[in-house]
Amino acid sequence: MALANIAINLASVGSNFPSSIDKLKNSSTKAQINLRVSRNSSVKAVQSSSVESDTGRWVRKRRPQNVDGDFFVDHTCIDCGTCRWMAPQVFTRVGEMSAVYKQPTSSEDRLKALQALLSCPTSSIRTEVPPPDILEAQKTFPIPVDEKKLPGVYHCGYHSEKSYGAASYLIIHPGGNILIDSPRFTKKLAKEIETMGGVRYLFLTHKDDVADHAKWATPFTCDRILHSKYDSRTWMRDSSEKGFLEATAVKKWKLFG
Repeated sequence: MALANIAINLASVGSNFPSSIDKLKNSSTKAQINLRVSRNSSVKAVQSSSVESDTGRWVRKRRPQNVDGDFFVDHTCIDCGTCRWMAPQVFTRVGEMSAVYKQPTSSEDRLKALQALLSCPTSSIRTEVPPPDILEAQKTFPIPVDEKKLPGVYHCGYHSEKSYGAASYLIIHPGGNILIDSPRFTKKLAKEIETMGGVRYLFLTHKDDVADHAKWATPFTCDRILHSKYDSRTWMRDSSEKGFLEATAVKKWKLFG
């Protein structure tokens, strides 16, 4: 496994991200982080609760807190809040879980609801009728965060249950694109990211947010970067990767200006 101490300055973008970047920014007032590059993997998944029916099959139950209509949240919600910040006009928090409090009435609201559905780490957002426009919603990822204030920064969606629903972002950078934390691996998302220049670095802000990092590192052959305080030997090991390749380097990235 390659280990390299690296310093990265992400202060200019930290305040705009609702999840992973905030944790990174809070870990240092100057956002100067000691990191190490890694080439091995693995993390335990979080299991959602289910209900067994009389037939012995596992079923998902619509939460009674949802309003009537097509979109709803089932009982497997882990209260990560993804849908509530992605589509606050549709989803809210009721009884320590998310629920639909208003069905989408416009095309914009419907798209946001579908994006939240695709991003839900436990697939707890459902529709009564298969959505005919789901493929169009898939094509919108990665989603620009703010094209005026943060050009080149995208929300990847497809949050992973393995990382408790943490958000992942793609930063387009002349020195190589940076994937901040690991989204759930899907071929559709990987294809879209490939058209945007691929991934040079996979920046893992916390040991709980590594998710499908190995699946992303393989097709893009990107370096994985993690905080030096984490012992990657204990939480990133993957049976497909053998041993560790020792290396040391110091690097500082400037994202803007």
